[in-house]
Amino acid sequence: MKKEKIYWYVLFCQTGAEEHLAEKLKNELGGDDVPFVPQKTCVFRRQGQKSLFQKTCFPGYLFIESNKPADGFIERVRPIVYKQKEAYKFLSYGGVGDIAMHEDERVALSKLLDNDRRINMSKGFKEGDSVKVISGALVGCESAILKINKNRHEAVIAVKMFGSMVSISVGFDVIEKMSE
Repeated sequence: MKKEKIYWYVLFCQTGAEEHLAEKLKNELGGDDVPFVPQKTCVFRRQGQKSLFQKTCFPGYLFIESNKPADGFIERVRPIVYKQKEAYKFLSYGGVGDIAMHEDERVALSKLLDNDRRINMSKGFKEGDSVKVISGALVGCESAILKINKNRHEAVIAVKMFGSMVSISVGFDVIEKMSE
């Protein structure tokens, strides 16, 4: 049985309205096209207490997963999307109709996301100038880490989207390396 190809489309929209727009589009588009807003787990510290919360990973962007290639997708979705005042335009690679995220970029980004479309906290330790990730979304993605902020419990990583490198911060706990 042949597995159906998956496409991701990214809609530039009003910052702060991503979740509301996703809900509106979910109701109007039906089951074949699934809008989602990638989230990340972050740490909030107050008076020595640490708590976790979810935050939008790419503010101002709404993702739509579909099994339709760009021409069929845009024909079906354009009238629905563009009547929403919070929706601006689909990201593209520059060519007309070249709006589906390239497979390598989609796969790399989807590896970071869990089933709930969230980038969970990672844990690791520093070894000299390098970082070793021992658990979480960044396992195996050490080369994507640009910077670690131990106090804020976050790592800044680089991901490729629509041909450009984009930096995002994700939850990261630095632990002391266990002695051998």
